[in-house]
Amino acid sequence: MFSFRRWLLFAALALGSRLGAQPPLTTIQDILYTADGNLFNGVVTIAWKTFEASDTSYISGSVTQVQIASGNLFVQLVPTTTSNSPASYTVEYNGEHRTQFTETWIVPPSTTPLRVRDVRLPPGAVTTQGPPAVTIVQISDVSGLQSALNLRPSMGPAFTVSRSAVINASGSIDGASGNLTDCLHVDGTSGSCGTTSSAGTSFIDGEIPTGTMDGVNATFTLSNTPNPASSVALYRNGLLLKQTGDYTISGNTIVFVAGAVPQPSDVLEASYRMGVTLSGVGFVDGETPGGSVNGVNASFTLAQTPSPASSLAVFRNGIRMKSGLDFSSAGNAITFAAGYVPQIGDIVQCSYRISQ
Repeated sequence: MFSFRRWLLFAALALGSRLGAQPPLTTIQDILYTADGNLFNGVVTIAWKTFEASDTSYISGSVTQVQIASGNLFVQLVPTTTSNSPASYTVEYNGEHRTQFTETWIVPPSTTPLRVRDVRLPPGAVTTQGPPAVTIVQISDVSGLQSALNLRPSMGPAFTVSRSAVINASGSIDGASGNLTDCLHVDGTSGSCGTTSSAGTSFIDGEIPTGTMDGVNATFTLSNTPNPASSVALYRNGLLLKQTGDYTISGNTIVFVAGAVPQPSDVLEASYRMGVTLSGVGFVDGETPGGSVNGVNASFTLAQTPSPASSLAVFRNGIRMKSGLDFSSAGNAITFAAGYVPQIGDIVQCSYRISQ
């Protein structure tokens, strides 16, 4: 028979062993990267509120910081999915002297190391922690949630990444079909850039006329015949040239006048239209506005009113001027600012769109 003293000794040893026991821990070990593929360097701050572990250990609320070097994460935490009271960890990633993002961890018991993906609570998930496992709330459990989700566009059968989005007949989002170099029309159809679903509409931009650039040759050729010829905007070293003044055009042939022949180092670019017919839209090209070019007069008048007003492009000696700085416009009137008034001998050209 044990004596009372020996019984007290055994009781003290048992109690000491119980009080000194460590709660179960789960190891989370992973390699972290930033979105650009580099290894994450910084600090992970992990916070939790007070809870009771599965072995009844009292886990007081606290915060710990884990230093991450070259992406290496290693931390041991008390499981929360089997805790005797609801629990989770709030994890904050800090790098480059700022908080980058925050997430929630729900840690299950495990004898082998887990990765971050094994403990991360997915965005939008709603959970209640506690024994015996995590409880996931279904969409149907939340009143009105399914109706709200139904109002959001869904992925259609032709959905494709890296494509322009098109809303199909059922309201879902599909990827636009066609070649990657095609242009997309408002009705969701696609085709070669510069065309619409109506035949014969085409714009040519930034074409380099063919011809020998030797300072002697004056004849150059366009790939197509402009229609109308007045739609040709021909630039030499970035300066807009004037038809009949610097060159003439017949069909798709450009002939420079004497004194304006391109030199070997010059760069030519041409933009023009080919039979463009757009409902309600008209084009005015290379118009010389009415007004005296005498170095004093600042007011000039266009034959028609640009629509929209922002379509008005004003060139002085081939250099495009800036609206609101070099000039202002109201209706069909142009007023040049002080210091930008056309001088004697200057050439003023205007192009714009009109409503029809």
